[in-house]
Amino acid sequence: MSDNQAAAVDIDDIRALIAEEIELPVEEVTDEADLAGDLEVDSLAAMEIAVQLEKRYRIKIDEEEISTFTSLSVIHRFIAAKVGTG
Repeated sequence: MSDNQAAAVDIDDIRALIAEEIELPVEEVTDEADLAGDLEVDSLAAMEIAVQLEKRYRIKIDEEEISTFTSLSVIHRFIAAKVGTG
């Protein structure tokens, strides 16, 4: 993934999307916060986050890929890579 691809996907946009989906203040969704442990994101919420990411970035996220979403930084790298190959 190049820096241009990562820059094209704003981590703060993803942070805001996750915070809205799980109804937490944006500042609680830190780059390395564990989604399941720290933020209590369950499988249904993770699926909803994936649906919103698919809509926003016009990508396809497989169910198996959702299970790899452990933190905001992981999701950011994943989306940047998908958009770059899109």
